[in-house]
Amino acid sequence: MAPPPSRRLALALAAAGLTVAPPTPARAYGTGPAGARAADAAPQAPTVETSADLARAIDAALDAKFLADAHVGVHVVDLADGRTLYARNHRAAFNPASNVKLFTTYAALVLLGPAHRYVTEVYAKAPPTADGVVDGPLYVRGTGDPSLTTADLYELAGRLRARGVAKVRGPIVVDASSFAADRLPPGFDQKDEFASYRPKVGAFSVNFNTFVVRVTAGDEPGRPAAVRIDPPVPSIVVDRADVRTTEGWKRAVSVTHTQDRGRIHLVVDGTIGVSAPPLSYRFPVADPTRYAGEVFALVLRQRGVRLGRRRIERGEVPRRATRLGAHRSRTVAQLVRDVNKHSNNFMAEQILYGLDDARPATFDGALARVRALFEARGFGEGDLRLGNGSGLYDTNRTTPRAVVELLGRIHADFRVAPDFEASLPIVGLDGTTRRRLRDTPAAGWIRAKTGTLDGVSALSGYAGAPGRPPIAFSILFNDLGRWETNAARKVQDRIAAAVAAYAAATARDRGTPREGGPPAGQ
Repeated sequence: MAPPPSRRLALALAAAGLTVAPPTPARAYGTGPAGARAADAAPQAPTVETSADLARAIDAALDAKFLADAHVGVHVVDLADGRTLYARNHRAAFNPASNVKLFTTYAALVLLGPAHRYVTEVYAKAPPTADGVVDGPLYVRGTGDPSLTTADLYELAGRLRARGVAKVRGPIVVDASSFAADRLPPGFDQKDEFASYRPKVGAFSVNFNTFVVRVTAGDEPGRPAAVRIDPPVPSIVVDRADVRTTEGWKRAVSVTHTQDRGRIHLVVDGTIGVSAPPLSYRFPVADPTRYAGEVFALVLRQRGVRLGRRRIERGEVPRRATRLGAHRSRTVAQLVRDVNKHSNNFMAEQILYGLDDARPATFDGALARVRALFEARGFGEGDLRLGNGSGLYDTNRTTPRAVVELLGRIHADFRVAPDFEASLPIVGLDGTTRRRLRDTPAAGWIRAKTGTLDGVSALSGYAGAPGRPPIAFSILFNDLGRWETNAARKVQDRIAAAVAAYAAATARDRGTPREGGPPAGQ
């Protein structure tokens, strides 16, 4: 069944890899390095009234033992006057992980514009007959919408029904020619992972090019559990489902897969407790164009449009075809919020792919155009080396100084600043930082993008206070140990909280209380 519109956010989270499987309990840092245990303590609100206080607070945070062998870079600049408040290895190159999305989303706002929308269109060679028959193929053309879902296709199918379309005598022809091919983004071949956070991208993509396996316990122990594919399409097949219902709440389910000529074959085994909630596992599709066409055919049938038995075909819309309906995405200004707040890899790569101004678009062309944009703004090879749009894997390099320079340029550009800054997670409140620095004076006063890979942790953004421009900061850690990611985040939180405290202490209207926190400067 198709997800309702209210599930857009859930889909975005899932495509970011946050709901692929049941959560794993966090590892206790008592098993990690001694420095990690100390750094894991809740960050204290520092007393920071001068730039010297801020420097001491940052130095103290970075003195954690587990960082001794790590590559550490920090840059902090007050956008009120351009003064550097702190710098350590700020000109050195780092793998920034998902902080690369800051560059990708800025490029999208500049090159496409905040008001740009992606259009998915449906055509026929001629208008439907008086009795609602499309006598020939029904064409659907994608132009790179990174947010298209089954719910959007239901809406589009409804528009066709309102236009009078009741039957299609020809095949469904998918036109994905806006992009050169359905493919994995650059660098994604470094690992072979069947994971929702690394799907292929293509011009006509639906549900972030992922599908869901749902497992629901039977009504009593001993009964087989229900295993369903959502949406149910022909190219995704459950070869065997052997999940038994047991007593209690425990669940232990495995999903294995094979691929064959664009089809995915699944075997689902295990047990699920009769009292356990349903399980959902999200995986990438093998053939995005075929999958999108199958989902569109599914919703057409469910909307009451009769289709022939021909399979989904690929092709291009004829030059003189009649447009029967269209779906327009949300604006780029809105889409970049999903990218940054939830660190959505698929959306970042899909947006990047479409930034090539040639058709069909290629990643080489898109990356060349984005690199040219930043070169024109003074970012040299030593400042930024872009390999993909999401930051996944070991593909990109940048410096803390370049990240802060980007943040400063954006804040000074009214054309993009409101939309870009609104896209960043609000620390303690939403997105990937919703659990960080909660119940502290810094909550709500920091907007920052996270980044995490094996051995990499990043946090970059703004800290603000009433009556003053924000302070831009970038904290990039590379070469971390295997169990040091959480400890690294705690150090980053201590630094960000110190920057927020300094912003409050130096605000012009020091007597104005910060809602949810103490008066500025206290």
